[in-house]
Amino acid sequence: MTYVKNEDKKENKYKVSPKAKDRADTSITRELEGVDVFLFNNTHLPDEIGTTLEEAAGSDFELAIITNRGVKAYPGGFTETFTTDHWRCRFLPTAANGKTDKESIMALLNRITEAGLDWIKVENLYSFDGNIGYSEAKK
Repeated sequence: MTYVKNEDKKENKYKVSPKAKDRADTSITRELEGVDVFLFNNTHLPDEIGTTLEEAAGSDFELAIITNRGVKAYPGGFTETFTTDHWRCRFLPTAANGKTDKESIMALLNRITEAGLDWIKVENLYSFDGNIGYSEAKK
C-alpha cells in the first residue's frame, strides 16, 4: 500500500473553495433583529425571572418569551413544567425602536447583570434578505 502526503497532491478535490472568504455573497442583506440571552438560574421561578427581565429590557427591548428545554415558561407557562437551570430569553426591539444594534444589546446585558441574573450565552437574531434566520418562538 502506498500513501501520498496531502501536500504532494496537485489537484484540488473541492469544486468550491473551502475558504468562507472566497464564497462570500455580498448581495445578501443581513439585519440584526433581536437577541436570545441564555441564563443560568436554579433559584428563581419563571415568573420571577420574567418580571426581572421585563424591567431590565428597558425602553429598547421587549421580552418576547422565556423557554426552558424548548418549552414556553413565561409568560403564561405551566407551573408543573419540569425545568432545568438553562433558560432562553428572547428580546426583540420595541415597536418604537423597530431595530436594534450591538450597542443596545450590550446595554441590555449590563442591565441583566445589574439585576443579579447570570447570563451565560448570547445569540444574535438575524434576517437574511428579509427572511428570518432563527427559530420562531411561539408566544
